[in-house]
Amino acid sequence: MDEVLDKATQVFRKRGYHAASISELSKATGLTEGSLYKAFAGKEELFIAAFDRFCALRQSELSAVLAAESGGYAQLRATLRYYVASSTGAEGKLGCLIVGSTSALDLFDVKVAAKVRQALRRNESTLAALIQKGIADGSFRAGLDSVAAAKLLWCMLLGIRVAGKAGVARDDLNTVIEQALQLLA
Repeated sequence: MDEVLDKATQVFRKRGYHAASISELSKATGLTEGSLYKAFAGKEELFIAAFDRFCALRQSELSAVLAAESGGYAQLRATLRYYVASSTGAEGKLGCLIVGSTSALDLFDVKVAAKVRQALRRNESTLAALIQKGIADGSFRAGLDSVAAAKLLWCMLLGIRVAGKAGVARDDLNTVIEQALQLLA
């Protein structure tokens, strides 16, 4: 099942939910259209399962990145670099399932839109928590508004995802991150 969801995720990342056809999804997963409908009851259910798996895998990867660092500054920097790495090269060219889904938010039904919004809020909350940690440990300046700073970085990361899909180099995006971190210090 995980392999099927991973293959479907690739199609959704590349084409977007609305442009991905059942035929493409069938070809990518190796399942007949009938089998896809039997397993998922439709494209929406397949998308939700693929989206949930994508988010869980990304959260697991990010948790490993965070566990390898200590202190607010180091963890935030590692987090931002993780997003740059997943936004560039072949991975970046596929696009981010969350960001790509955001652009079609108004076209989704309520259940799917809620999942996308939840993923976006989780990303922003992670940034705010890391900034708060950095304020507490002195690696970011006292008095910094962690919520506003998280929103700034969150917007920057959305832009980085788009820039990566457009082929902007990893080094250039890492330079952007270093500049953003200087704003917090």
